[in-house]
Amino acid sequence: MSRGSRTLSALYVAVALWLAYCTVRTWGTVPLWTSLAMAVAGLAPVLGVAREGVIAEERHAVAVLREREGRRGAWRDTAAAVLARVEVDAACCERWWTSLATDHDPGCAHRTSRDGTA
Repeated sequence: MSRGSRTLSALYVAVALWLAYCTVRTWGTVPLWTSLAMAVAGLAPVLGVAREGVIAEERHAVAVLREREGRRGAWRDTAAAVLARVEVDAACCERWWTSLATDHDPGCAHRTSRDGTA
């Protein structure tokens, strides 16, 4: 639970306790419906505390999923880098890359003659 959630939960508890105290103090001195309304209003902060707990659990679950996805993404990045390195290492020469595999540098080991014979 974050610091803000804990603070908000503490405020909810304080409000619920104050409303409970007020309900008990006014029980016999005011009309019954006002005391019952105050008692029901005292339950609303309890729902707020429960809601903050649910939000905290959801935030934790999202954080765990983000961490897992981050690890998967790092693995994918590593695999892509390895594949790119293999492709670059298998390439002939710079002219072969820039000419779209139609021509080779004069010193390239993979250089072939134009008539197709090696």
